[in-house]
Amino acid sequence: MGQYYIAVTYDVCEHNNLYEYMNEYHLDLSIDMDKQIREFAKMDVAPIVKVYESDASDPGEFILYKEYKFKKYECGCNQ
Repeated sequence: MGQYYIAVTYDVCEHNNLYEYMNEYHLDLSIDMDKQIREFAKMDVAPIVKVYESDASDPGEFILYKEYKFKKYECGCNQ
């Protein structure tokens, strides 16, 4: 069986000690993963998106596959 991927967006503000789960998205493996991740980050204005991978035979167990950081969506409260 194949792999199953989800992307989770996070809101982060180091100045206020915030690291908050926002949304979860299922990835379509027929579409470029990086493109999908960029779109999810843009929709949620999320500075961090983590992609988790699971074996399709056991979809309840996810491991971190990759983490994306988007500087343009980082908190600007210190400025």
